[in-house]
Amino acid sequence: MEQNKFTFYPHLGSIPNDWTVVNSGAVCTKVTDGTHDTPTPISTGIPYIKSVHIKKGTITFDNALFLSKEDHDIIYKRCNPEKGDLLIVNIGIGNIGECAYVNAEFEFSMKNIALLKPNPKYLDGKYLYYYYKSIKNKVVHATKTGGAQPFLSIKDLKKLKLVIPPIPEQLKIADILSIWSKAITTTEKLITISKQQKKSLAQQLLMGNKRLINPETNKPFESDWEEVKVNKLLTESRITCTDNNPNNRLTVRLKLKGVEKRVVRGTESINSTSYFTRKSGQFIYGKQNIHKGAFGIINKVLDGFQSSQDLPTFDFTSKCNSVWFYHLMSQENLYSSLESKMTGTGSKRLNPKAFLLTKVALPVKAEQQKIASVLTTADKDIELLEAKLAHFKQEKKALMQQLLTGKRRVKVNKLEVA
Repeated sequence: MEQNKFTFYPHLGSIPNDWTVVNSGAVCTKVTDGTHDTPTPISTGIPYIKSVHIKKGTITFDNALFLSKEDHDIIYKRCNPEKGDLLIVNIGIGNIGECAYVNAEFEFSMKNIALLKPNPKYLDGKYLYYYYKSIKNKVVHATKTGGAQPFLSIKDLKKLKLVIPPIPEQLKIADILSIWSKAITTTEKLITISKQQKKSLAQQLLMGNKRLINPETNKPFESDWEEVKVNKLLTESRITCTDNNPNNRLTVRLKLKGVEKRVVRGTESINSTSYFTRKSGQFIYGKQNIHKGAFGIINKVLDGFQSSQDLPTFDFTSKCNSVWFYHLMSQENLYSSLESKMTGTGSKRLNPKAFLLTKVALPVKAEQQKIASVLTTADKDIELLEAKLAHFKQEKKALMQQLLTGKRRVKVNKLEVA
């Protein structure tokens, strides 16, 4: 049958004629789930996983519980997960519908997790994994039953519509997508390592435990650091706003996510609060959440935007390099310690006066600049890796949409697409 002939199926679209549309129950030898009870865990024994152990397409046995052989046998007899099976979280609130391909070659038990065991005559396990991933959101939306604990029923999972090419093509599609998955996983690991290395480097540089080379002497910086109050480095800016415009408001995100334009609130009153004009290059923080990493430096795009006194801003003095100061503030032990300086009833806030009295260790300006340069370079390297990761994910997503619908066909004898 020619590969370029298609048949249209409602809700699925056009499918190649040499592919099959079938319920999962017809091509799986078993569609079932693990226990819904809570067995008694023991200190050592056979691993027992729950929905929280299904993460990013894999099973993590970190912090898994253990069962006795007797309790395990009862559960395992029902579902017996093996290498090549697909696991789907079918009960829960946070990650219902998440899935994992079973790579483990040892016995384990599970709770609140469904299992699809593909029949190798008709269906490859990795192909099933990728195909389910491509339709997961639709499946969860269409079949999820509500209540205190939303769930995907085994009855619905048996009726799951699968679009499957011949086995050789399934294997090649899975191989191609696995290559992209490996590239994504490798890049994610590189990002994690780079962030850890940057964090360690920042701690050493910003505490003075590691001294950089002074370009003027070609030797490490030697001058002692001076303990100063932040008011020697920053001065508060209070430029009264003449154009009170809700469309030009700032917000500061938690966890060092930076400064951005605030979404306009529909019920906002223009003249109910005093606002101040903020400038690019200023330091800004959220009074209620600075201890949670809610601060940043205003970029050029947001120059002239506004904020209330709940988001005070500061100009840098000549003694301070702004990038160095931002990296210093980004040390969790420093910004989290500011919670002790917050006052007020109900929602506590960090008053600018209290913030400006905070003491920090100050290197000379040249060393500040050198530290800032090194840490900025590290950040840029991480940003490049993150951009690469985003590209890989987008490319894989597009390829999945094409390969798993037959819009692009693979060459069975090669890892290529037509």
